[in-house]
Amino acid sequence: MNNRQLTVLTGNSAPHVGNVFSILSQAGVNIRAHCLVDNGDVNCKLRLIVSDPDKAVGVLEGHKFTTVVNDVVIIETDDKPGGLSRILKLLEGHDIQITYTYTAASETPGVAVMVFRFSDNAQARKIFVQNGVNLAKAGSRV
Repeated sequence: MNNRQLTVLTGNSAPHVGNVFSILSQAGVNIRAHCLVDNGDVNCKLRLIVSDPDKAVGVLEGHKFTTVVNDVVIIETDDKPGGLSRILKLLEGHDIQITYTYTAASETPGVAVMVFRFSDNAQARKIFVQNGVNLAKAGSRV
């Protein structure tokens, strides 16, 4: 199951980031997860998992924001100590690097949701599915 993440280039001040959130809110786009990465100057990369990626891209680009869409893997694991390490252990012995990861909102008690970008998302998905890991879809429970 492929999930699309948006990366929006914006200023790293509260008003700049808040403007992105406000624009999406006014368009009826729900933000399910986000991660802000400072570029070391006054700019940042704002990574977003949203309810409607196509609509979000259109709205943001209409407001002159540079927006990049990437494929990510969203997994569910037990929300208890060791849950994430058990998931990552499945990738041992495979040449798959973690590009980045962050958490997402979960509507299910006891379930942690993680967003990953791997060097090979398709292979990581395959390994997870073969081992019974729940893959989440951005518009559903995430």
